[in-house]
Amino acid sequence: MQWNIHKTMGSDGICNPDRTADVIVAQHADVVSLNEVNFFAGACAWSFDMGAKLQSLIQQKTGATWYLQNVNAGGLGDVLLSRYPPVSSSAFLLDFGRGVAQMGIVVNGRTVNIFSTHVEWDNAPWRPIQIAEAVRWVVNFSDPRIVMGDFNTWPATSDYAIIASVYQDAWAAASSAGTATAYNGTGATHGGSRFDYVFSSNVPSLALQSVNVPDTRVNGVYASDHDPVVAVFSVK
Repeated sequence: MQWNIHKTMGSDGICNPDRTADVIVAQHADVVSLNEVNFFAGACAWSFDMGAKLQSLIQQKTGATWYLQNVNAGGLGDVLLSRYPPVSSSAFLLDFGRGVAQMGIVVNGRTVNIFSTHVEWDNAPWRPIQIAEAVRWVVNFSDPRIVMGDFNTWPATSDYAIIASVYQDAWAAASSAGTATAYNGTGATHGGSRFDYVFSSNVPSLALQSVNVPDTRVNGVYASDHDPVVAVFSVK
């Protein structure tokens, strides 16, 4: 599951980590990538680590242990949560105040390396630099790899091509296979744009089954200004 949680601020303007955790739990994901997570800073989280708070809430709601790896790029960053215990974990800082979180998990006897990142929106020239840096760092880890994040760019742009030429775009692949669904009918994750992606190694050991953009609304209120993307893979 890939989701930019907007610091847990919903469309009602209220920051509510419990609501955010409910949405995550409802998707029954094994691995979660979260963006716009505050660490003792910024709106909604001056006094606590938002990633650790969400980890605690999800553990309470599922009755299961969840493992966490984050990257903190100056008070705001990305978090990976996994039901699978990690066999490796690390973080890498990109230029211009962004980063990548990494976790290696073992599924069906095979190590799958997963990543979470969030690249620049306001300053467009920074975006290709950050994406290229992330791609160069991720290649140091073995296949299969799943790279999730808010890339703040549309499909078919030159920024998108930097990573989409190396990894499979899960939504595009599932759309071609007839296994992509979305409550909004388009797969857009932020307004009319598809900014949030699940990319994966195109290798026989990792088979994409389906992708869904679910509806997070409760009583007409969205839990974030982004919609999540949930991709299902089988590991061989």
